[in-house]
Amino acid sequence: MSDAQSVWHLDGGRAMTLAGGAESRRLAVARGRVWLTLSGTPDEPAEDKWLEAGEAVALAPGQTAVLEGWPAADFELLVPPTSAASRGFLGRRFFGG
Repeated sequence: MSDAQSVWHLDGGRAMTLAGGAESRRLAVARGRVWLTLSGTPDEPAEDKWLEAGEAVALAPGQTAVLEGWPAADFELLVPPTSAASRGFLGRRFFGG
């Protein structure tokens, strides 16, 4: 990720896990295509989705997402402004590290 923008690149054939966050988030595909697996909840099973450029999905608090670019993709992970300001932009907890 570049400091100048909030777009992440995902090479084809590589998977990335986004750890569940305390707040809701929005994952938006800027370029390419993403295969996304969302963790389930007590009320809903885990779910696979395809997202094309321009499409987005809401991530519930605590929901984990595994994504892979097909063949490659750029995406944004957006959080509420108050959440980003209180922790520093894209703190380590989003990526489990």
